[in-house]
Amino acid sequence: MSKLTFNLKNYNPPTIGVIAGTPVDTQMGVDFILKNGFRAIGVPTASSPEEQNRLQFLNSDSLTQKVLGIINDFEEKNIFRTMIYCNSLSAAIDVRYIKDACQNSKIVTPLDVYQRLASKYNKIAIWAANGQCLSSIERIFYEVNPSIDIIGISMLPVIKAIESGNDPRSIILEFNLVSLAAKEFASDGLILACTHLPYLQAELLKEVKIPIIDPAVEMLKILV
Repeated sequence: MSKLTFNLKNYNPPTIGVIAGTPVDTQMGVDFILKNGFRAIGVPTASSPEEQNRLQFLNSDSLTQKVLGIINDFEEKNIFRTMIYCNSLSAAIDVRYIKDACQNSKIVTPLDVYQRLASKYNKIAIWAANGQCLSSIERIFYEVNPSIDIIGISMLPVIKAIESGNDPRSIILEFNLVSLAAKEFASDGLILACTHLPYLQAELLKEVKIPIIDPAVEMLKILV
């Protein structure tokens, strides 16, 4: 994952609440924030990718209430910055409702970042965890930039391999990810639109010569 540079001298960094899909990607979000010099506490909304998918597709209203409850718990702990770290979770819940209900908190999701990115590219590759998430991200890009060309892929088997702790290089080879990233489409950039996917970023950068975009970097900038 990318590391930001902040001037933290004489600065008491805030604690950031992290909400994601599973314990694995929640911890990835916490680790990313800690790596950049801030405090973090994380709460997952599901125990596995399978449960996460089920909740997001079949129980989006209850999932919205669950996320709202987590943010309320953060606020009771005097945590007023929340990163909804998970792309597919952000696509499944009613983020506007949550932001309206939690006006004391600053809340950011990857979808906020994509609205800023859409006008910067003519051709983009998007890797997402599932089709629901991919559809939401594509809609944002097309609304901002109707002429953009997108190749979008949902990658739940890849996410499961990452959850299992498989070696990044072996995952890239097994799923032919270098070809999916660049060779077949010649895109201007690749968006890692699932918070598990930065696990592969260092190995991908050895093979792929296009920009690889991790929205967590911009999300943290927005929060702090």
